[in-house]
Order: sequence, then structure tokens, then C-alpha cells
Amino acid sequence: MHTLSATDLVALVQGMPQPYLILNTNLVIVGASNAYLVLTDRTLEDIVGRPILEAFPENPDAAGTVEQGPLEVSLRHVLATGNPHEMAVIQYDIPQPGGGFVQKFWTPVHTPVAGADGKPAFIIQSPMDVTESVLKTREADARLRIALHAADLASWEYEPETDLWRRSGAVDVMFGFEPGEGGPVAAPFFAKMHPDDLKRVRETVVSVVSSPDHTVMNFDYRIIDSGTVRHVASRGEVLRTSTGKVRMIGVLMDVTADREREAALSSALEEKSQLVAQKDLLLAEVNHRVKNSLQLVVSTLRLQARRVEDPTVAEAFDRAISRVHAIISVHEGLYRDRNSLAVNMAEHLTKLCRDIASAEGDQIEIEVDEVALATERAIPVSVIVSELIYDLRRHRVGNDRIQVALKRSSSDQCVLSVTADGISSLSSELSERLIASMAAQIDGTISGESGPGSWTIVFPVEAL
Repeated sequence: MHTLSATDLVALVQGMPQPYLILNTNLVIVGASNAYLVLTDRTLEDIVGRPILEAFPENPDAAGTVEQGPLEVSLRHVLATGNPHEMAVIQYDIPQPGGGFVQKFWTPVHTPVAGADGKPAFIIQSPMDVTESVLKTREADARLRIALHAADLASWEYEPETDLWRRSGAVDVMFGFEPGEGGPVAAPFFAKMHPDDLKRVRETVVSVVSSPDHTVMNFDYRIIDSGTVRHVASRGEVLRTSTGKVRMIGVLMDVTADREREAALSSALEEKSQLVAQKDLLLAEVNHRVKNSLQLVVSTLRLQARRVEDPTVAEAFDRAISRVHAIISVHEGLYRDRNSLAVNMAEHLTKLCRDIASAEGDQIEIEVDEVALATERAIPVSVIVSELIYDLRRHRVGNDRIQVALKRSSSDQCVLSVTADGISSLSSELSERLIASMAAQIDGTISGESGPGSWTIVFPVEAL
């Protein structure tokens, strides 16, 4: 603590070789060192007794670039906390005695001087003129701005300690402000963030400040402006001063169009999923009704067959019933599995053969690979198997087993074989014509070289 008056303090710094400006708690200039006056090309009469923002007004030719707002925020932060504050580079043009302004860039340090009550009584500003170094980097800055513009990016710089928020004009536009209208602090911008996203953004900032090793930030959020929603992606890095103070720099990108496309795509996929589900239900219902209709045909044929006394006619009815039942089995499988596009032939043929064996008291050996066939191929294969089993069962001499196999011979071909020993005669002409017709429907090739009791059909498997 000290008991120096403003006059004593001014006299103390007057002759110091460093540039110092002394302000009271109303931000009114009470004195300056000679080095400060030389640096700013001013006299004590020009500035003493005047508020700093009046003594050093905004350059009207550089409106929006001279940063009076951040300067005032820094000074009031020092008064509120009693802690010194080092600003990042700011542009603050200096008025000339003859009129006009000279462009200047500074890195001010504001240090409080406590009074007898321990609270700040004065602030000493120590500015460093960095104009020369800034101007030397202007070409690189211009290249950066061009790159940011080409990438449709907006740049920003944020200081959590003071809420100072420096940014390019494109940031203001994203948030619905005119360039520079949002002010020097981030609060008005935070107020426009979606509440759910604001919480996450603040948590990210707190995490960065409390984690010295945390150097990269990535967060997305929504901006709500007059009822419209804009989606923004933010990417940044953390810088720390020599005293450990945190500053964040980064870029913003408007990704509203991308999010709207994603939402539209998601909606379209959801609608498509619903349509597919409706289609599957419809096809399942169709398969169910086809099965029921064919079952009615079978029932009618069986009723009619019971009245037939001629063995030849009765056998013809049995053959017809067998053929229709083979078709029914396919539609039943499609309905039960809720798969309207493909038939699992291992399950389907196993059930079909067991149903036939159970009904006729036969023994049928089944060996089927895991093969899925489209409905239009599964029906002919089922009819062929049913027809051949019927023929082999009717024409064999003994009670030898019947073997049914469906094997993949390659990635795009299958071999269907139905065999039995002890066959006394060939199939009927009608049966052979039916089998040939069904084989043609699946682009199959029939091979009967092994004898009358062996049928082999090779056919392609189309990808589903």
C-alpha cells in the first residue's frame, strides 16, 4: 500500500526512461512519463485531465479497427480484480497535433496501484509500440486472410479472463450482427448460442483453462438469430502468456448447409426405411394370401380326389397336389421368415423333403449348402425336387433311400441332384417336360448320364 498523492506518483514516473501513463479509477489521465509523451507525440496539456478514450479518440478513417472497446475492458478488469492485465496486440491510432492520425499497434500492460484501503487507486499503463513488427508481418496476414476467405472461414481470438472477444467481421455476420456491432466482449455472442450447446462450449473453455497441456479445441454449436438456426463448426488452439494467462485463437465455419443436407438425407433414409418396412409387410401379406389361396386349391383337389375311383386319375390328382404344395412351401417360408426377396434353401428344402417323407412314410437324405435364392428361382427348384421325389418314389423297386442335395460348385453356380437306387423305369413324358420347363426357368442344364435314378441340374446363382 502507499499514501502517495497523484502528484507524487506523477513526479515519480515523470523522468523514467520507459513509457508510462497514469490513470485514476475514472480512467482519467493524471500524468505520464516523458518517454510516453515522446512515444505518442503528445504533451501533458493535451491529455491530463481527460478520459483516456477522449484523449486518444477513435480514428474516423479506421472505424471498426481501432480497438477502444478492448482497451476499456482491460482497464476495467484491472479495477475490478486488482490484478495486472497484459493485452494482446491492438490497433490504436494516435492523433497528430496538426490533424489526422498515424497508424499504431501496441501491446499494453495495465498494472494497478493500490491505495490505503488496498483497492486500486490508480492504473499505470505501460504500452509497447509493436507497429514495425506488425507491419512487417502484414503480407503474411494478408495471405492468411485470403486463405480464410477462400476456405469460407472467419477468425477469432478469445480471452476467458476478461471475456475479450476479437474477431473478423465475418464472425459478426454469422451471429447476425453488423461488423463491429457486437462489441468487444463475447457475452452478446454467447447469448445467441443454443442453450444446450452453450453449456458444452463453456465446459470446453473451463477445461482448457484448467488443463495446461490442453492446446487444441474443437466444438460445434448452433446460433439462434431471429428464429433461424445456423450451425457453426469452431476449431482453435490455446496460447498462454509468460504469466500463464490463457488466450484462444481459432476459426469458425458456417456448416448450416452441410447440417441441412445431413438432416434431409437422414429424413430421406428414415422415409425409405419406413417404405421398405411397409413394402416388406405388404409382400409378406401377399405371400400369406397366395399361400392361403393355393392351400384352398390343394384342399379342393383333395376333396375331388376322394371321389375318384380310377387309380390313374387319382394319381394325376396326387401329382397335381404335390406340385401345388411345392409352390405353397416357398410362399409359406417367405411369409414366416418375413423375407420377401430370398429363400433360405437349406431350411426350405429340408422342411419340404421332411414333409414329403412324413406324408409318404419314406426316408429322404438331405444335404443342402447355405444358399439363398430369389423367389422366382426357389419355386422352380422346389417343383423339380417335389416332382423327382414323386417319380423316384413311384418307380423304385425296393425301399432304398432317396438322396437330395443342393451344393455350390462355385461362387456363382449350384448343382441340384436327386437320386435313388433300383429305379425300374424312366419318368413319365409329362414329368420330364415339366422338369425341363422348370430347369429352363432357372437357366439350368439337365444331366441324366448317371442312369434313370439320378438327376443332376446345374444352374447359376444370381446375386441378391
